[in-house]
Amino acid sequence: RKEAFDLVVVCVGLYSEEPYRPEFDGHEAFRGEILHVSEVKSRELLAGRRVAVVGFGKSATDMALESAAAAEETHIVLREPHWPLPSKLAGVLPFKWGIQNRMTSTLLPLHQHPTTFESAVHRLGRPLVWLWWRLVEVLLRVQHGLGREIEDGENLLPDKPIEHGAFGESTMLPRPAFYRSIHEGRIRAHRSTVRRLNETGIELSNGRELAIDLLVLATGWRTGFGFLAPELRESLSFEEDGLYLYRQILHPDAPRLAFIGQASTVCSMLTYSLQARWLAELFTERVELPDREAMRCEIEGMKRWKRSWMPPSPGRGARLLAHMQHYHDELLRDFGADPLRKRGFFGPLKELIVPYEPSDYREIVSGEWRRK
Repeated sequence: RKEAFDLVVVCVGLYSEEPYRPEFDGHEAFRGEILHVSEVKSRELLAGRRVAVVGFGKSATDMALESAAAAEETHIVLREPHWPLPSKLAGVLPFKWGIQNRMTSTLLPLHQHPTTFESAVHRLGRPLVWLWWRLVEVLLRVQHGLGREIEDGENLLPDKPIEHGAFGESTMLPRPAFYRSIHEGRIRAHRSTVRRLNETGIELSNGRELAIDLLVLATGWRTGFGFLAPELRESLSFEEDGLYLYRQILHPDAPRLAFIGQASTVCSMLTYSLQARWLAELFTERVELPDREAMRCEIEGMKRWKRSWMPPSPGRGARLLAHMQHYHDELLRDFGADPLRKRGFFGPLKELIVPYEPSDYREIVSGEWRRK
């Protein structure tokens, strides 16, 4: 069956139903079981077993905690640690106060289109910006014991500075018990990679061998757009680091195709709601698109900006994370709404330090802002 439409909106998100399963040398000799994290539905699969989890994202740390509660032995193998974003900074301050305000947005590595104020802060106050992020690193290091020794004399201190590393493949949102379980020995953390499998377990690149009978791959998912025709995929110009779009929504060479959900931020559902409002405003001709060449230039500028400092990964094209505020401001300005949403006598102060939350955009998403 075929149907014709004026516009198709793809809302399948950043991932697909296809798990990423790396194949290791010697996997055919391994006598144990190899499962993707999505296949572990209950602790019964873990009970009494010797488990190794490969990965260090959210699903990997959650799986290691589940294993520690049921398995005989639990290992987690990580190529490189990531800076954790705890639910509460120093165990007191909700993390949104540290990352979802304009002050933090200003101190991040400069946006593709920085404001005059942001450029001045980074030009004149560079030492203070650098010092701010070093203080944040010290706080997280102390709070989670990142410098404490794990297996083989290693530690969990990331190699990249936090203001860059936080934009990597996997930002850590650990449950509070995760690092505590490592320091107490209930989870044994190995900062290495899997070199090969053998009959009884895995051999790591650092020479350590782990005797296990269950290997859990917390290695993520492949992005799936197999339903798009080959010629359409070609026109979208998929690259090794992902799909790059104008405003994360449109491609100039596929004008009747739009994407909602091709953006990774620290509050994704809010972002997708604002994308939907932007698209609705485009339908009603309240958003004026630049010409195709200008859209291409904007996309190329985004590629250069991201590739100049964000860690490489297959999903870099969609990655915005803590730069969410800049993106939301762009969307609102495009259709004539005021991006400054804080109100009241202390509005200017709140703009600087108070977190931006979904409630700040209630009137935007509903469309009520235009009537008012």
